[in-house]
Amino acid sequence: MKDIIIFTPDEEELVEHIVQAIESKYQTEYILIEKHKEALRSLATSISLYPSLLDSQRLQNQKRTMQSLLDTLCSRSIPDMILHIPTKAILGRAFTIAKINFFIMLWYIARDKDEYTAFVEALLSCIASNVFMLTAEEVYTSIIEDDALDKIIRHNAVYLLARTWEHRLDYGVAEFAPILLNLWKARERLIPNFGTMMGFSELCMLSEHTSSLWLDFLQRDAIMEDEVYALEEFIFDLTYEEIVFVRDYLEKNSKTTVMREELPSILGKTHIPEYSGQDPRELYRSFRDRKINSRFRARSKLNGPKKTLEEYLMCFLLSSKTVVEY
Repeated sequence: MKDIIIFTPDEEELVEHIVQAIESKYQTEYILIEKHKEALRSLATSISLYPSLLDSQRLQNQKRTMQSLLDTLCSRSIPDMILHIPTKAILGRAFTIAKINFFIMLWYIARDKDEYTAFVEALLSCIASNVFMLTAEEVYTSIIEDDALDKIIRHNAVYLLARTWEHRLDYGVAEFAPILLNLWKARERLIPNFGTMMGFSELCMLSEHTSSLWLDFLQRDAIMEDEVYALEEFIFDLTYEEIVFVRDYLEKNSKTTVMREELPSILGKTHIPEYSGQDPRELYRSFRDRKINSRFRARSKLNGPKKTLEEYLMCFLLSSKTVVEY
């Protein structure tokens, strides 16, 4: 059996530097880190024992192939799908979450000790990469579960999802949907100005660090109004309903701009969530919130986006007949 890959080379180097730095000074933290590393290795070993999801398997009269996996995942309802996902995929998701928690533990250790603050940014980057993988997996799953989509889109999403399940120990997040990775990295650097609530400056800053495919998505003639609304939710990290409410407030009060500090009182909230890259888990929180809200609108036939921006973007890219590297 080949060696199990727990960390990417960059992650491995970072962990080794942290371990060497604290080994002689903080024995309690050192022992804790080593225990968590061993737990990750055990989990990775368990995952590697399961057969490849991309190879054919036969058990008596049943043959499992990529095509049979595709047919199964595209034909099951949401409550039933979890029981038809391969065990290797379930363990792999747990492994990704375990890695996120491991790096968060290191982040807590480093940020609370002045001599280790140099590690903080690198740890945040490691956390972000693994959060991106977890979020990408959920984007693919959401597309697969939507039986209103064209079959080719859902089939292509299964293919990408299966590759994510199969290779997460080998390649990490960079192997999968780089356009999503670039979009999320760009969003990490963006702090919305709000202002006129039009989002022009924010969109320019976001688009500066993404690929030409992103511009193809935005500039196509067939772009839908709901896709624009989903983009606004992504930029402002407010719901469609909140954005409409703030715009109505500006109009009723003859105002042209709004400051971030004003939003809590306008929306009747104690605070406004700020996704600014300080905690990469906020990206996953943002995606989950937008997904839940969009599903509710779709079921209730309400105005506003019926999918997240990430889903609209991937549906656009996956609508071709064959999956290509994005």
